[in-house]
Amino acid sequence: MESRIKLMLAVTIILAILSIILHMPIEVQEAVFKHVILGSPLYNDVYALVKYVFYSEPCNQASWFWIDRNDAFSLCRGGSALVIPFIDYRLNQPPLAGFILALITMFGLQYSAGPGVFLTISYMLHSILSAIAITYSVYRASTRFTARLYPLYALTIVVYGVYGFDTYALPFIIEALIGIREGKLGKAGLFSALGMSINFFTVVLLGLLIYLVIRDNIEGKSIITGILLGLTPYFIIVFLAPEYPGYILNNMLQPAFNNGVFALLTSKLSEGAAYAFNTGLWLFLMLTLYSMSPPLTTHDKEEVLRYITILMFTLYSIHPQMVPQTLVITLLPLIATKMRGNTLLTLLIEAANALIIALWFEAATISSYLSSILGIVLSPQPTSLDNPVQWVVQFRNALAVVYSIDLLLTSSQP
Repeated sequence: MESRIKLMLAVTIILAILSIILHMPIEVQEAVFKHVILGSPLYNDVYALVKYVFYSEPCNQASWFWIDRNDAFSLCRGGSALVIPFIDYRLNQPPLAGFILALITMFGLQYSAGPGVFLTISYMLHSILSAIAITYSVYRASTRFTARLYPLYALTIVVYGVYGFDTYALPFIIEALIGIREGKLGKAGLFSALGMSINFFTVVLLGLLIYLVIRDNIEGKSIITGILLGLTPYFIIVFLAPEYPGYILNNMLQPAFNNGVFALLTSKLSEGAAYAFNTGLWLFLMLTLYSMSPPLTTHDKEEVLRYITILMFTLYSIHPQMVPQTLVITLLPLIATKMRGNTLLTLLIEAANALIIALWFEAATISSYLSSILGIVLSPQPTSLDNPVQWVVQFRNALAVVYSIDLLLTSSQP
């Protein structure tokens, strides 16, 4: 193994460990280190979800969240019950994300001796799996694409490496790109579909593969087989929980911005109208970029890969729910395929993106402080355009849109 790759892997492992510590809840710190080493850890989505399912929500018997209220009642009384996503409670995540969550909690329940131990096992297991996923992805990217990452991508790993389920999709995305590079379209279809089974945004990659197979009249038997195999988790969950597709579709159709750039329109339009405009524009741009894609059969596979990763980042930059953790799965492929872009701009996007979660739960304090200095009334809600957190969000969004335009223009040059 080249010394360059060894160094990159060593740095990745260190960054992943830092991410685990920075996100480590106080209860877990006390269990692991016997004392608190970080008084204000970063929010962790998976830990918060486990705590919500097993300890915060069970006693709310009227909640829409529960499907099997008997297990919820057992948890509410302090008992132990293995509750399965999609079957016992509703989860607005793809199937594999739910399966991973079920395995983590199953393992935690089997070896725990109380809430503290259970939550510690759940957090550590999720964190270790996330670290493995991101290290594997960096290894494959550095060996197959000769990626040179750091300082690019370092801050994203530290702040979002173990944040949520997104990191689990990263190995599948990298393997799909490797499949395209090697001309193995069945492999590309399999892994892009598996990626979408963990993160809905990966539909961008899967949709492009399907579009190009149809547009370029490619023999599609292997890729269709791969896609169907990759979508097996969806088939399983629809069989086990027939209401799942309707629930997910309804959830996606609800007008709700989550840090998207077109949330700015809500100052002039209703949220529903702004969301509809953003969604329509996003779909139009997606189909337009699909139509401009070079064919999968071209001899210059690097050109195809660069275009695909630029397309993914561009569609992320104008998505109505531009959640910061998705940068984990869009930035590494972009760097790995030798994108030509502004390094400083990339670092600024990463820095602003990292600030979002660091400031999110301090939004009320920040707005109160600035209100007293500036003499104006600012909203305490981090989702409000009148809150400083959203100023950081929209700064990041503006940079990402500019960066996307720059990448698209650069990719069109000979």
